[in-house]
Amino acid sequence: MRVMLFAAPFGQGGQMHIHCRRYVRLLQLAGCDVTVVEHSGFQSQPIHGVEHRRYPRRLRRLDPLLTTRLLSSLHKRRLEPLLRSANADLCHVQWMDERVLDVSIAGGRPLVATAWGSDLNAAAKASPAHPARQRLGAALRALDLLIVDCDDSAATANRLAGAEVPVATLPIGIDTQLFHPDLPQERAQWRQRLQIEPDALVFLSGRQLGAIYRPAGIIEAFAGMPVAARARSYLIMRTFGHSVGTSLASLQRKAQTLGIAQRVRWIGGMPYEQQPGLFVAADFTVNFPHMDAFPVTFLESLACGVPVLTNPLKAYESNGTSPYLRFASEDSVAALSATMAAALDDVETLRAQAARGREHVVAHFDERISAARLKEIYDRVLRHSARNRGNADPFVPY
Repeated sequence: MRVMLFAAPFGQGGQMHIHCRRYVRLLQLAGCDVTVVEHSGFQSQPIHGVEHRRYPRRLRRLDPLLTTRLLSSLHKRRLEPLLRSANADLCHVQWMDERVLDVSIAGGRPLVATAWGSDLNAAAKASPAHPARQRLGAALRALDLLIVDCDDSAATANRLAGAEVPVATLPIGIDTQLFHPDLPQERAQWRQRLQIEPDALVFLSGRQLGAIYRPAGIIEAFAGMPVAARARSYLIMRTFGHSVGTSLASLQRKAQTLGIAQRVRWIGGMPYEQQPGLFVAADFTVNFPHMDAFPVTFLESLACGVPVLTNPLKAYESNGTSPYLRFASEDSVAALSATMAAALDDVETLRAQAARGREHVVAHFDERISAARLKEIYDRVLRHSARNRGNADPFVPY
């Protein structure tokens, strides 16, 4: 099976986004031939066995002036040669946006997309008449199948589309042989590098730097713990990402103002293969976004045997992981702070909970299992397309 994968229109450090690279990995494990289409501004390193193409430049400045369908039609002539040259059995767009309509109008069928969460949630905050929300609704209606990672995202997609969108649920799998708890040397090395004592208890804020993930709230929650709790713990803040709505400088000023700067460590981007070492250097992962889908960070943390402390969001009720997460009593800084402080006195219970969580992740979300599931989804889409070419009967996932 040949799959044409349209990477997200943004990346990390000029490279393809890690979520897209994970999907390429799943496709290769599934035995698919892969053509990756990247945004014209990226210069990602070649991936062995993968064909690389460039997406034609999209004239976004015309969005306010033209209808979505007319604008996509302008791209049809530039996209059609790209689609013909790839001769793919299936097109798969990462991140829901106008490119779905572009590919649909240019004849890219069957057409699958993966929603990441923020793409749907941000549009759902807008009024129904907002042009961006209407464009996304039209894109959703053009799909043969939408892949989401939680039930909440499926419900949001239906609201945006004004119709029932064919959906399959598939969180991005992780390599549980890479992410595992037995990394004592890496734990010691990271703590030495960060000047953290071996017996200190460490909280890790593992999401990227952006206002949607409320890093300032996590800093405030750490500062809100009793003095004695702060004196025996540290907070590691990840600083990679787009910094939308916040900045590293403002967060560092906040830590200074709150009097906790000496207990906070800052870590930027790193090779994916080094991330398990950072997870095991911590004793808890802390999560506090104001809206979300199902974060792969949960899977990575639990696979490393590291307990997850999080605010309660609807999306986190999916995929059977709730019993392995420690939820704050409510979605507030004060409740998160109380949960963090209590965790310091309940380490062994939380570690046992996380160990059971690893078993769940290995059984259901190892990348090899996800790859097989993705192949099954593709096969069903292709069979449905072959049977129903020319009619509008929806694909019904199992």
